[in-house]
Amino acid sequence: MRDRDASRKPTMQTMLNPVVTKNDKGRYSAKGTCAKCGGNMFKFMSETDAKALM
Repeated sequence: MRDRDASRKPTMQTMLNPVVTKNDKGRYSAKGTCAKCGGNMFKFMSETDAKALM
């Protein structure tokens, strides 16, 4: 990520247009765009966080 540093980790940034998916092992993930720089973001998340984004 372009704007990654020690005080602002990717998991703390806002994701625009998230697309939440679940893989065959039951793990949730989200893909989207960084609200700050417009770069691509990807992160794994818990089921409760994924359902909150859906």
